[in-house]
Amino acid sequence: MFFFQKAFFFLLLAGCWLMSSINCQPTYNYHYCLDQSEETPSTSFQSNLSVLLDSLSSKASQNNSFYNDTSNGIYGLFLCRGDVNNSICQSCVSYATQDITSRCPSNRTATIGFDECMLRYSNTNFFGVEQTSPELLAWNTIGNTTSPNEANFGALALMNGLIDEALGTDMLFKAGNRPVGKESEVRYGLVQCTRDINTTSCSNCLGQLMNDANQCCQQKQGWRILAPSCNIRYENYLFFQKPPVPPSPQPVPAAPKPPPDNGKAPA
Repeated sequence: MFFFQKAFFFLLLAGCWLMSSINCQPTYNYHYCLDQSEETPSTSFQSNLSVLLDSLSSKASQNNSFYNDTSNGIYGLFLCRGDVNNSICQSCVSYATQDITSRCPSNRTATIGFDECMLRYSNTNFFGVEQTSPELLAWNTIGNTTSPNEANFGALALMNGLIDEALGTDMLFKAGNRPVGKESEVRYGLVQCTRDINTTSCSNCLGQLMNDANQCCQQKQGWRILAPSCNIRYENYLFFQKPPVPPSPQPVPAAPKPPPDNGKAPA
């Protein structure tokens, strides 16, 4: 029953997840159009939604990786993946604000997700409320790491470690890697929460997604689970941006030595 209770299933296509240029269209993952109205939304709702989406897009252009705002009873937020740069974040959010209205033209609640960012809005205040539904599960179908009934302890160790580290950061985000298996192959993981929820809610959200991963995806080479308040991803290839290596400190030049004192008095 676990699989049939989920909203959507998608197959991962290796190599298609990372946007190679800020000029590229962001990599679409999913959208949910909820609270379908039989009537066309009123002019005031559409106007308030437009104001809200413009505000979110503007905040993304001001080097914000997360922002939530409201406009006359409509609540919205965006979250960029914690490793992407400001230009990619801005481009993704700008695209999302346009795409979500075309995909969900008559809905009062909607969410759209890309590899690089996620955006959602609703006429119900969801700020600070931990949500794991609707949920998207996706996995790589090329090969398994273990038998279907055998836990992938390398994945568990990596992901649980990243969750612990993410909870100690202001961004509620962490990406990293570790060697697993006898051949010391490297595996990569990422965890993130929206920053409108607190640390306890983030921990609960990521914990729920890990429980779901244990049921669906433990033997898979790669997988991801995306929810409104948090997301997790595990792969056998590098899919996130590594932080830039800080420059090596420049050596401090030695102070010039004073001239030798020959003991002679000045003339």
